[in-house]
Amino acid sequence: MDSSTQIIDLSYLKEMSGNNKDIMIEMVEIFIEQNPEFTEGISNHFKNKQWAQLGAIAHKAKSSVRIMGMSELGDCLEKIEHYSKGNKKIELQNKITDNHKLDDEDLKIWNNVQNEDINDINLEYIPELVSYFLTQSPKAISELEKALHEL
Repeated sequence: MDSSTQIIDLSYLKEMSGNNKDIMIEMVEIFIEQNPEFTEGISNHFKNKQWAQLGAIAHKAKSSVRIMGMSELGDCLEKIEHYSKGNKKIELQNKITDNHKLDDEDLKIWNNVQNEDINDINLEYIPELVSYFLTQSPKAISELEKALHEL
């Protein structure tokens, strides 16, 4: 994506809101307020190898990003979510193999990831995806702030 390419596309938001400018403004403002939670959460959970939390924040951010018409960032978050589950699965498989007892949280996660296809997990892509999300988010926020003034 070059610097002249628009990241946001508010077409869906316009359609969803019935082109109600007040609703659109409110939704964009809420997204802008939430963005630090998304970017800091993704950054911190990645750095700390907290795979379940990384997947959860990517999942939470994904729908909000897509409402703002950021399809590439939405796809990026979907991959982070999926691959993070893979990391957690490997971590839990190692605990089970080493005869460590899983706590309630781990058991809950294990029930969600145990049947995922291990061959569909590309752990090496997570750093690139996280970096892409973290570099594109400020650009998207800048575009949204400009769009707010135009609404």
